[in-house]
Amino acid sequence: MNPIPDAGQCAKILKSLADESRLKIVRLLLQGEHSVSEVVHSLRMAQPQVSHHLSILRSSGLVDTRREGKKIINFIDPEVKYILKNKEIGLDLGCCSITFDESPNPPAS
Repeated sequence: MNPIPDAGQCAKILKSLADESRLKIVRLLLQGEHSVSEVVHSLRMAQPQVSHHLSILRSSGLVDTRREGKKIINFIDPEVKYILKNKEIGLDLGCCSITFDESPNPPAS
């Protein structure tokens, strides 16, 4: 991801966030790195659904992964700036900013 995304890159990121499940996943990953099984457990979602949403978030450039043994660890791409002030947590995408309330674990739907 470039430091200042162009309009096309920004639109791709925002489209990837235009889903309640993906917003929940991003919010969880802002709290720290998680494997797919940890995301499944934390958000009470089906594994195929989590994998699908993580794939979309990875293709947008918002989420990245690394392997630890047999586990794939998901995390917010370090080039995306975090907003951590006044008890807010969020993302600075370069084109816009998104903040979440301070609750670390969003309620499962």
